[in-house]
Amino acid sequence: MKKLISVLLALTFIFAFTACGAKEEAPTEEPSSSEEAVATDSQVYEEDPIDEPSSEEAEQPAETSEEASEAASEAASEAESKKDDAKEESKVETPAAPTNQAEIIALYNSAVNNAYSKKAGFSKERYTDNANFDMSVALRAFKSLVEKFVGIGEDNRYSEKVTKGQWDSDSRREYLRKSTLSASDVTSAKCSPDGGVYTLTIAVKGGNSVANKNEQKTNAPIDKCGICVGNEDKNYYDHKTAEVIYDAIDDTYSGADIKESYSNAVIVANVDAVTGELLALTVTYNISVAIDIGIGSGTATGTTHIIYKDFKY
Repeated sequence: MKKLISVLLALTFIFAFTACGAKEEAPTEEPSSSEEAVATDSQVYEEDPIDEPSSEEAEQPAETSEEASEAASEAASEAESKKDDAKEESKVETPAAPTNQAEIIALYNSAVNNAYSKKAGFSKERYTDNANFDMSVALRAFKSLVEKFVGIGEDNRYSEKVTKGQWDSDSRREYLRKSTLSASDVTSAKCSPDGGVYTLTIAVKGGNSVANKNEQKTNAPIDKCGICVGNEDKNYYDHKTAEVIYDAIDDTYSGADIKESYSNAVIVANVDAVTGELLALTVTYNISVAIDIGIGSGTATGTTHIIYKDFKY
């Protein structure tokens, strides 16, 4: 019995010591969240360190908001300026030159008619040179009168200065008329661009006119180009047709018979390539006038030059 009790006591002591030992073994502590964060930061720093600015970089001051605003404003202004320059370039861009006959004639008509509509100012000169006379003795006595009829020689040279917007109210004294040239009136037309100016060269078909007490007839394509023409005796008419000459002498020689013709008519016009405005105009043609006044007859020939320049709009 005592042995049994002794055994039980021994077992009791053993269990008691075992329990105490278990209590003394402290469980392994888990790291706190703050410690874990420190370790993690430390690890990140070691693996991928953040670049620190150098001392030179640190010394450079950062751009102020005022400077940044000024720079942005300058950039915007520069961009706007470039845009305006591009617009200006597009405005003054020279259009394509006309290439075919119809386009050239259309440009010429437009330029002349624009000058007419605006009553442009200009200076004008007309003279007939290269004169030649082939006439009977009776008519030769009236040579100076024939020269006047045809406009030949320095004494019959004509010049006029027309002030912008102040054209004479008499429609016959407009000095420049509207142009109505068409393809059927010309034999050729070309355009030569040069420095923003188009030079139009148009060859016009020849024509003729007849006048006597029974008939007055004119077929003159050159009269459609804008030069000053009419059917009475006026010194400012540029083309002296048979009708004009007959009107000058019919009171004295009512039986006169006049035949006029012209050839080699050429128009040279300078037109602003951008605005389409007429800058200068020259019309040249060879003229021939046959006069028969009953007591004598003959023919006078020459080359007529009509020059318009110094246009003001």
